Amino acid sequence: MIRLAILIALLPLAAVAQEAPKDGEIFAAITGDWNGDDVPDAAMLEQSGADAADLVIYLGDPVFGLKETLRVERVVFSGQMGGQTPSLHPASDTSFKLHSEQIGIGRTPWESDYAIAWRHGGFVVSGYTYHYYDRIDPQDTGSCDVNLLSGGYVMEKGTQRAEGMQDRRAFPLSTLHADWMPMICTGLFQ
Repeated sequence: MIRLAILIALLPLAAVAQEAPKDGEIFAAITGDWNGDDVPDAAMLEQSGADAADLVIYLGDPVFGLKETLRVERVVFSGQMGGQTPSLHPASDTSFKLHSEQIGIGRTPWESDYAIAWRHGGFVVSGYTYHYYDRIDPQDTGSCDVNLLSGGYVMEKGTQRAEGMQDRRAFPLSTLHADWMPMICTGLFQ
């Protein structure tokens, strides 16, 4: 009986801990020295409405600290359920990944990553990865991995695999928009 009373008392706290980010709330952050000036930089994800997130990048200033350098509005899906929250992950000394997913509900969960790198004095989208699978048909899976610096790609759909070169190259992060993917990856949906 005491255990049940404790469990019931803790339920409101569990519900609070699982609330989706509210509009304007920062829910993910990462630091690094991506531009190599020995001053820490930062990137943050801020909820934008009920279904998207803004990516905000700060470059470190040795005197005044972090200064907002770039804001890419509504750049990635950010839902209100578990398995729909984007995140940031380190990739290298000069890059990080922006991860988005919809793995919480539905028959066909998916995940994607944008590789973001410091190149030639600015941030560029330097790579893209997408993966999906069918919860009912285990043969229906697919992935596409594109290196936008070299142009190389690898795409797999079911048991078929293709690799080669494509024309699209790295482009300024400021021009990235939600749901962008290299043209070569659209073959996953045919």
